[in-house]
Amino acid sequence: MKHRRVLSGLWLVSIVLLFQLVLILVIASVWSFLDGEMAGRSALFGGGAFWVPQCLFSLWVMRRKVDKHSAGLVLRDFYGGAGIKLITTTGLFALMFGCRVELAFAPFFGAYLLALVVQWITSFTLNNHY
Repeated sequence: MKHRRVLSGLWLVSIVLLFQLVLILVIASVWSFLDGEMAGRSALFGGGAFWVPQCLFSLWVMRRKVDKHSAGLVLRDFYGGAGIKLITTTGLFALMFGCRVELAFAPFFGAYLLALVVQWITSFTLNNHY
């Protein structure tokens, strides 16, 4: 039973990450269609600045087998994952803006914020169902 919970957790995380990636690709495609290649690329970079740290966070948190004795370790993993996500997000923003990558700000931040809001909605929905 415990193994099944871990497997279903990995499956659920994989589905959510895949859904987020598809959403980011759709957002970038729409921006590209409506406003040109640079807008689409900017939206892709903005979505990527959200998605890559989210993947690293998910991998960090889901790497440990959970049992009744590992509650403190799981909490530590969440804090560690949050730190990795924060540092990675900051690093990606610094890289894009520090290297002066040509970006359209509205698509970049629009895709980032939309991915973030969808993550919050997904988290609240899944927390109420699982």
